[in-house]
Amino acid sequence: MITIVYALEEVLRLKHQSMPIITCFTLRMSRPDERSNFIITPIYLAIGIIITLISYSSSIAYSSICIGAIGDPVAGIVGGKFGRRHILGRKTMEGSLAGLAASILLASAIISPLIALVGSVGAMIMELVDVPDDNLTMPIVAGALMTLALR
Repeated sequence: MITIVYALEEVLRLKHQSMPIITCFTLRMSRPDERSNFIITPIYLAIGIIITLISYSSSIAYSSICIGAIGDPVAGIVGGKFGRRHILGRKTMEGSLAGLAASILLASAIISPLIALVGSVGAMIMELVDVPDDNLTMPIVAGALMTLALR
């Protein structure tokens, strides 16, 4: 339901109308170069979350969602503000390590630290290689790797 409301908000925003709270949040969370088009990233995130919830046990699913929801933005924020050593393109060592640390810490509150490490490393690799939308792939890959690590 939230994804449908978001999509409606984006259509209205592009027609120069708005849903005040949602539009404000969308614009604050987006990059300037995205704002002239339909911002699809939240829809990819929603699809990734839905696939993760359907595909994995609850502890793996919740950990995977936390890894994607925390690791990616932490990596972007820290990399943007403090990143000096570039790894791939605009991706920095500082951002990647911060995203990894935040992911491990949060996921470890739900599952064992070792399994959290496995999922977090996989998710950060997805963030590093700059797949078309890591919001979709990060939780799915993290969940798959953690499920394999538990076997």
